[in-house]
Amino acid sequence: MKAIKSVYIFLFPVILLSLFSCSNEGEYELQDPPPLDFKVYIDGMSISFVNDVPAATNVSWDFGDGSTIASGDSVVHEYSSIGNYLITMLAAVDGVSYEYHRVLRVDKASLIQLDDDSFEDWESVTYSDFIVAGKDDVLGAIVDYDANNVYIYVEFNAVEGAGLDSHIFGIYMDTDNSLASGFSLKGIGVDYGLEGNLHNGDIWPSMVDLVNGDSGWPFVGYEPSNPVIVGTIMEEDGVVKMEFGLPRESYAITGDSFQFFMSIMNSDWSDIGSLVNEDYGDNIVVKMDKQ
Repeated sequence: MKAIKSVYIFLFPVILLSLFSCSNEGEYELQDPPPLDFKVYIDGMSISFVNDVPAATNVSWDFGDGSTIASGDSVVHEYSSIGNYLITMLAAVDGVSYEYHRVLRVDKASLIQLDDDSFEDWESVTYSDFIVAGKDDVLGAIVDYDANNVYIYVEFNAVEGAGLDSHIFGIYMDTDNSLASGFSLKGIGVDYGLEGNLHNGDIWPSMVDLVNGDSGWPFVGYEPSNPVIVGTIMEEDGVVKMEFGLPRESYAITGDSFQFFMSIMNSDWSDIGSLVNEDYGDNIVVKMDKQ
């Protein structure tokens, strides 16, 4: 499995890219996507930007934070605070100047690795608000995040005689922190859902069908290219322990706060229990404002 500390940081797609295109030189039409691209590598708040178009020349970068524009095919920039930044790559291809824009999320780093066959790295998560209680047979959880993913570790009592393939988890995400949008469930406006069994890989991502509104169960099928990153899963002394990552790009988790409700069910969909906040409410709020 690919390490979470991979070199690629995700970049939020910019809707209506043409709104950000500022150049109209030569034969370049405003509505055409510019023939530029770049890769991004992360080391905490230090971000490397690398030109990914061999034909591009005179490359320069606006990092979106008011700092001085830098030149070069490969540059490194240190951000002073977390947030969303509009990155502008300026370059020429075949003598025509272009500007290319993407939105970059800069956040704290995380020590969580989902491919190390261990849960020991969760001991590095010490924020008290990231330690989550459980209800009924769900014993508790820990959450963490970085610019790429939201990470969740959860423990629950296994049903006697049931294997790792006999449990279904459900996580329902409020990505815009608004009850007025999405599906009203457990005190949050749910925009996306993810259900299934991580051990056997049978998972079903969904999103709210805004056409049908809030009546009934308004979730429809959803097929992101990367719905979930599965980590270590094991049963030990009758307790199931599992970790996974939610790719922030897949679920539009772009803000400084993220809410979710999570429950564990048997294979017959009977409840085992759920995660709860410190007041034993159902909505888990992750304050994504750590430096």
